[in-house]
Amino acid sequence: MHVLSVVAEMGSGGAEAVVHDLALRMRADGDEVTVASAGGWRADELAVVGVPTARVPLRDPGPVALLRSARALRATLRAFAPDLVHTHNVRATVAVHASRLGRRRPPIVTSVHGLADEAYRPAARLLARCSDAVVAVSGDVRDRLVAAGLPSTAVRVIENAVPEPRLVPGDPAVDVRRELGVPPGAAVVLSAARLAPPKRLDLVIDGWARIPDAHLVVAGDGPDRAALQDRAEGCGAAGRITFLGDRDDVGRLLAAADLLVLSSDREGLPMAVLEALAAGVPVVASAVGGLRGLEPGSVELVEPGDAVALADAVRGLLADPGRRRRLAAVGRAHVERRYSSSRMADAYRSLYRSAVGGRELVVTKP
Repeated sequence: MHVLSVVAEMGSGGAEAVVHDLALRMRADGDEVTVASAGGWRADELAVVGVPTARVPLRDPGPVALLRSARALRATLRAFAPDLVHTHNVRATVAVHASRLGRRRPPIVTSVHGLADEAYRPAARLLARCSDAVVAVSGDVRDRLVAAGLPSTAVRVIENAVPEPRLVPGDPAVDVRRELGVPPGAAVVLSAARLAPPKRLDLVIDGWARIPDAHLVVAGDGPDRAALQDRAEGCGAAGRITFLGDRDDVGRLLAAADLLVLSSDREGLPMAVLEALAAGVPVVASAVGGLRGLEPGSVELVEPGDAVALADAVRGLLADPGRRRRLAAVGRAHVERRYSSSRMADAYRSLYRSAVGGRELVVTKP
């Protein structure tokens, strides 16, 4: 089977991690995969190991970029002739749908990784018109799509998952602290997220003065970076907050971290949290989206939008090593049981075969 995966970009985000992992697993199993995106370090990694990539300007906003993406995808479809197209989120789905001209129209499988509340209803209408099978990455995303108008039978849940953590050479706990100038004995708390409104890093920064002797390391970039750096300068703890920008070594940073913090207003099922749990790093996160479906005792959840509650949860965990160890053990076991990368790949492969065979085109066109 030849699958064309289409995603806005191939940087450090969760959807990109899923595309990267699926491409490598399918290729190892003898299938062909081509990845179309605006590029990024994950696309570069795939190209190095022989996975074909195509450039599509899906990251750019607006209708003109969408039309350019559709034209680029039309050329990609002609060049690679895939059996199926797997799109990630709605904009990619619309672009592929607009590009499928002629008699040969490979089916579209769409993964929805999470949307703003107000986007679910228009997304449901577009998916009903443009997609042949819809996947939600968590039960929460499925429930929102159904509430927005998609039939409950039209949405399959395939939860995001992570591969086993790679071994990190050397002693990252020492090396990372030395690189960042973190004093001996100070805790390192990692935030790995795009610096954009849904992630609400402002909440972490606002509460950081309440967390003594801890260094916040921010791995990620985005439109809010300058504003967040300005906010950090005025929070009373600027010397303990470091912005690293987009990173391709989050596994190494996790190996040096005492804790991961995620303060989002909304989430599907965040890969950063699953990666932290797989690496044995305890997590403090907002109780939103698919995070609420994690096994109790695997993650410390707090009410979204509350900087004080978030800071207090971080401070409490840093002060209690035994509780951190218990959270890490439960979280790692939970990921191994439920969020294995091979299990996710098997579920997608089964859906691909059904869609290509015409036995399970699950979205009814209006």
